[in-house]
Amino acid sequence: MAGDTLLLSAAAAGLAGIGVLRLGWARKVRSHGLNITGWALLLGCAVLGWAAAGAWGMAVASLWPMGAALALLANAAMRSRPGKTHASNRRVGLMPERGEPLRLGARTLTFIVVTPIAAALGIGIAVALAGLTLVAGSSEANAYSLSLMLMPLIWAVLAYLLLMQPSRRGQAKVLAVASVPLWPCLAIGLLS
Repeated sequence: MAGDTLLLSAAAAGLAGIGVLRLGWARKVRSHGLNITGWALLLGCAVLGWAAAGAWGMAVASLWPMGAALALLANAAMRSRPGKTHASNRRVGLMPERGEPLRLGARTLTFIVVTPIAAALGIGIAVALAGLTLVAGSSEANAYSLSLMLMPLIWAVLAYLLLMQPSRRGQAKVLAVASVPLWPCLAIGLLS
């Protein structure tokens, strides 16, 4: 019974958070107070959902604000008028200009660093976080579902950070810093 009350409270906090954010973003000038309140309500939704039933409770509680956000965005999209400006015809530098080298080696290396290497590192960090939550006393289902949810997010953040680096040295630094959480896990695995 207490779990149901917490879950309903989480859903209500999530819906209120979406409503407050929509209200804040509809103004001509952004309201920092409304933005902070909206995000705090969404954080409260996640915390109450977790308190109600762990990862499952957080997932169920988050469905309500996501549905409300989808409905509000769909309504705004249907009511908006098409823009009067045309799309830009600028080149984004995706392909080299005529006569410039293709740099296939550098492009392939960037792909390898951002895709399989960053994904493997994201998996490792997610598994390390699952191990940390298991050591902290969480159930296996909650720990593994948390790692499954965090892996794509970690990978996306790593990919963004890697692609924003102007040099290979910067990419190597990002990978080195991101691998720090794995070293204790590897040490424990080698010692046992």
